[in-house]
Amino acid sequence: MMELDEGNQLLHSNSPVNNVPGTSSKEGIVDQCVNQSRLWTTFWIAISLAMGNAADAVEIMCVGFIMSSMDDLSSVDKELLSSAVFMGMLIGGIVGGYVADYLGRKRVLLYCLSINAVAGLISSLVPSVDSLIACRVVAGLGIGGSVPIVFSLGAELFPATSRGYYISIIASFWMVGAIFVAFIAWIMLGEDFYGHKILPTVTWRAFAAVSALPAILAFLLTYLYIPESPRYLLNNQRYEETVTVLNSLSTIKITLTDFLAAADDEAPPMTFSNHKNEENGSFSNPRNEKSVTSLLTLLFGHQFRRSTIVLLIIWFTLSFGSYGISTWISVLFSDVGIGNAYAASFIFAMANLPGNIISLLYIDSFGRRWLLSGGMCLAGISAIGFALDTKNTVVVVLFASLFNAFGVMGWNSLDCLSSEVFPTVARSSAMGLLAASGRLGAVAGQFVNGTLEKNIPLLLFVTSACSIVGGVVAWALPKDPAGSSLGVEIDRQVSMDSSSLDEPVHKERYIPVRTDFEKTSITNPLSAIRATPSTVSKSTVEI
Repeated sequence: MMELDEGNQLLHSNSPVNNVPGTSSKEGIVDQCVNQSRLWTTFWIAISLAMGNAADAVEIMCVGFIMSSMDDLSSVDKELLSSAVFMGMLIGGIVGGYVADYLGRKRVLLYCLSINAVAGLISSLVPSVDSLIACRVVAGLGIGGSVPIVFSLGAELFPATSRGYYISIIASFWMVGAIFVAFIAWIMLGEDFYGHKILPTVTWRAFAAVSALPAILAFLLTYLYIPESPRYLLNNQRYEETVTVLNSLSTIKITLTDFLAAADDEAPPMTFSNHKNEENGSFSNPRNEKSVTSLLTLLFGHQFRRSTIVLLIIWFTLSFGSYGISTWISVLFSDVGIGNAYAASFIFAMANLPGNIISLLYIDSFGRRWLLSGGMCLAGISAIGFALDTKNTVVVVLFASLFNAFGVMGWNSLDCLSSEVFPTVARSSAMGLLAASGRLGAVAGQFVNGTLEKNIPLLLFVTSACSIVGGVVAWALPKDPAGSSLGVEIDRQVSMDSSSLDEPVHKERYIPVRTDFEKTSITNPLSAIRATPSTVSKSTVEI
C-alpha cells in the first residue's frame, strides 16, 4: 500500500504507532501521512497561513493610525470607525467558519482574503467617514472569515508532535503584521525625532491602500501553497482527492486502490448529526446533516459543552483587553502626552517578539493552558502598572509593551488550543463561533475605551480585570491536548455517541503520537496499515 519515497523510510508492521486505535482505518492512514509530512512543504504551508493572520493584525491596527491622522473626527465617529472592522469580523467569523465546513477550507479562505483585499483598497478612495466605516465593515467580513479557517487548516495539516510549534508560528505573524503596519504608519504618517513629518505629502489614503498588501500576498500564497485539508476531504468521502493531497504532503506514498481497501471506521464519517436507521442499520447521508441546529447541538452537547463555554469566555475577555488596547494605543499614547506616538506604537508592536519566542519554545512542553492562563494574568498585572503612572513616558511605554508581550503568549496558546479540541466536521464552525465571541469582546472594548478615553486609569483597570478573569477561567478547560493525535479518536467517539450504537464507546480522547517508528524499515507495507490493533497504547490518556 505504501511505497518508499527516496531517502525516507516507512512504517514497520510492528511499529508502536500501529497499536494506536484507528491506524488500520482510513483516518489512521491520514494521521500517519500527515505526521510524516515533508519539512519544506510544512514550512510553506505555515508561512502561507501565517500571512493570513498577519493581514488580521494589519486590518485591526491600521484603523487606529487612520483615526490619529484625521483631525475632524468626533468621539462617536471614532467609536464607530474603530468598532466597524470588529462588527464585520463578528459576522464573517460565524459565516466563514460554517461555510468552510461545508464547501472546504481552501476555497472559502480564498474568498475571504479577496474580500478583505478589495475592501481595503476601496477604503483608500472613499469620500466620507460614513463610506470609510462601511468599507471597514466589509473588510472585517473578509478577515473575520479567514482567521478561523487559517487555524483550522493549521491544526489539520501539521504533524501532531510539532502542531503547537507551527500554529504558534501562524499566531506569531500577528506580530509581523503589527510591526509592518506600525512601521509604515510611522514612515507615512508620523514624524522623525526632530518633530518633522517624514513624508509631508502622504495622507491616510495612501496608508490605507498599502495596508491592503498583506491580504493580497496572503491570497497569492494560499492559492499556490495551501492544499485542501485531507481530513475535510476524508470526512466528505472524497477519497481520490484525499490521496492526492496526502501524496503531495507526505514522505509516505499511497495508492487510491489500497486506500479504498483500508478498513472503514466502526462508525460512519463524523457529521453534525449521525442517525442510525433501526430497520437496516445504515446511517444518514453526512452531506445532508450540516444544519446550524445540529452544529449547535454538537458544540453544546454533553461532550463539548464545557470546552465551548469556557473558550467563549476566554475569547471574549482576551479580545476585550488586547484588541481594545491595540486599536487605541496610538490614541492613548497621544492622550497621555507622548510626543511621538507613532514611534511609541512601533515599540509597542515590537513587544510581540518576546511573547512569541516564549510561545514557540514552550507551548509543546509546558502545554497550552499554562501559557494561556499565565499570559492573560500577567497581561492584566501589566495593565495595572500602566494605569498607576500615566504621566511618566518610560513607565507607560514599558508596561504597555509588557501587556502586549504577555497578551501574545495568551493568544498563541488560545489559537492553538481552540483549533485542537473540536472534531473535524465542526472545527472551522467552532473556530468561527469562538472568534465571533472575541469580536463581541473587541467591539465592547472599542465603545468602553471611547467612553473612558479621558479617564485612562479606569480604562486600564477594566482591561486588567477582564484579562485576569479570562486567565483564571482557563483552568476550567478539559485536558490539555498538547502532542495528541488530532481528530481520529475524537471524531470516532462523537460519531459512535450520536449513532446510538450498542457497542461500548472508547473512553480515550487524546492519543499522543509515537514517532520512534521513523527510523525503522518496512518489510510488509500492507500489514503495516491493515493490521488491526489488539490493544490500546499504554500512553493513551483516559478521560
